[in-house]
Amino acid sequence: MQMLKILRNLYFISSHLGTDTLSQYSFVYLTAVDTISQYPKFAEALLSQLRPTEIGVMPQHPLDRCLDTYFLNTAEHFTSVLNTKIADDLLASAASPYLGTNDERNSLEAFEAAHSVMLAVMAAPHNIDLAASHIETYTEILFEVFPRSLSPRQFRLVFTQLVRITSPPSLISAQRPLLPSTLLEIIRFRVENASSQPLASLSKDGEDDAQPVSEQAALVLALIHSLPCLQLEALEDWLPVAARLCYLVQDPALRHVCNHRLWDVMSNGEMDLDRAALCANWWNTGRGREMVFYGEEKAISGSMINHSMDEASSP
Repeated sequence: MQMLKILRNLYFISSHLGTDTLSQYSFVYLTAVDTISQYPKFAEALLSQLRPTEIGVMPQHPLDRCLDTYFLNTAEHFTSVLNTKIADDLLASAASPYLGTNDERNSLEAFEAAHSVMLAVMAAPHNIDLAASHIETYTEILFEVFPRSLSPRQFRLVFTQLVRITSPPSLISAQRPLLPSTLLEIIRFRVENASSQPLASLSKDGEDDAQPVSEQAALVLALIHSLPCLQLEALEDWLPVAARLCYLVQDPALRHVCNHRLWDVMSNGEMDLDRAALCANWWNTGRGREMVFYGEEKAISGSMINHSMDEASSP
């Protein structure tokens, strides 16, 4: 515990140097975290001592924000051992002020740490009630901050994690089985009205996608990325929707990126055996290929022509 407190007091220096590049720092930090994780009571005591001065309020001074970032980054490691009340009162409340639009670049790390903490809290199996109470508000915030403060890659990862949290075998899916489809439906609605202009890069270290994408394409890619998380029945419903949305992407180059990603998800092993078989059947005999490359209307008309020819050739 004392070591983590010392590292907290040095964080205003180490954060500027980049903690990921300091192997000694990472070793000491992660060793201390792993040790304390074995003792939930000590973890609760530590976080109570590291907590922000005012829970639920974003401080004005940069040093206080720096310390809040350290708290959020550290708290993320303990979400699996903290009880639900502590996770809600301490972690979720401390993260909430930083979840909104990141207008100041010097609070970017706190913004990213806050989203990571919220996802980790909601993903913990014992926090099912907490996840159910926070997920709708968090989803609203997520779509408010994209694409202004979240890069397409970050949005894709966060959205996929939300779909994974709400899908079986997660316990929350038993209480609210329609949540995954509701999240995908939000994507579908927004694609139709999203901008087709390329988004500016938000990354300082080149972690964005190699090719700039539009808001419209980023939304489609997020939906495609989340398909392996769906149950078979939902996957069967959303594969045609994904193909339809790919065809709606206005930029031909980005439409090709979406088509390629859809094929990649279905064929590169991201799906389990049952889901892969369903995808293969949809692609080959369910007009999937035609819907992706020619659009839904031509796929349906082509299917009707083939059916008429089969009937005409039959005795």
